[in-house]
Amino acid sequence: MNQTLTLAVPDRVYKVLWQEAQTQKKTVEQVALDWMAQRITPSKGSVEAIMPFFGSWEMTSEERARIEREIDEDRHREEEIE
Repeated sequence: MNQTLTLAVPDRVYKVLWQEAQTQKKTVEQVALDWMAQRITPSKGSVEAIMPFFGSWEMTSEERARIEREIDEDRHREEEIE
């Protein structure tokens, strides 16, 4: 299941997101989603929290490989916690 999140952000935050989006040739929403996903702290359930977003934006093969590695590492950590 996906959830929709609407945020009101200060102009300075939007400007940073917009500039980064231009640099990466992505939308502001894609950059914001990337940043939020990166800040999910590793804890039980973090992999499940990010999975709905995985593949919902365009990414390079290098970005996809990096994310897949991080997901595998998180799953391994979660297994150790259980």
